[in-house]
Amino acid sequence: MDLKHLFFTAEDLTYLELFVRTTILYFVLFLADKALGFRQPGIITPYNFLVAAGISHIASSRMVQPQSRPIDSISIIVVYILFILLISYSYLKLSPYFSSKKQVVLVENGRVKKDILKKSMLTIDNLFSILRQKNIFELKNVDYVIAEPNGVFSVAQNAKELPVTKSIMGIPTTPTELSRILIYEGKIDTKVLHEKNLTTDWVHAQLKKQNITDVRQVFIGLLTGQGELYIN
Repeated sequence: MDLKHLFFTAEDLTYLELFVRTTILYFVLFLADKALGFRQPGIITPYNFLVAAGISHIASSRMVQPQSRPIDSISIIVVYILFILLISYSYLKLSPYFSSKKQVVLVENGRVKKDILKKSMLTIDNLFSILRQKNIFELKNVDYVIAEPNGVFSVAQNAKELPVTKSIMGIPTTPTELSRILIYEGKIDTKVLHEKNLTTDWVHAQLKKQNITDVRQVFIGLLTGQGELYIN
């Protein structure tokens, strides 16, 4: 086994040299993981994951190709780790928003922040999907929806909607029906109207009760499970 073949180019690799190269790569990645510390897995973002996966792929492919220099693979990993540590240092010593996204409030007191939602590249369907995953089916029951820097969404439910529950009080319950988007950006979904046997006159009457004279003023109008029109 030629030691030069382990770190530099070679015309061909023996099985032993390939095994040693792979072992070196494993321990380099192991040390890289230790260098990042315990905080890294908790703050990893999709971007971090893709970059790390890409660099690992480049490094591993160079390790097993005889014409490539494994020392280059090690250098790639070391440079990546140094960048991550530098960003982590800046996060700890400087402003936390220097190297990380800032959390943003998407919903406050049951009201969707339209501009922030669009800046976050999210749709209304995305937002309601997030709420359903948190077992919340009514927008009016939400105090806050916050998009965290690591891609997770935090949802704070209205305190009056928390236990004591009907089941604890022995009160009969009815099946939960999902809210439907009846109005979106000033346009009425006639399909929902037909499904619920409602008319546009009913919609305008409900809007009038809430002092809204023009449907085009409405960003989101939800038909709740109780048959009420909730305007956002």
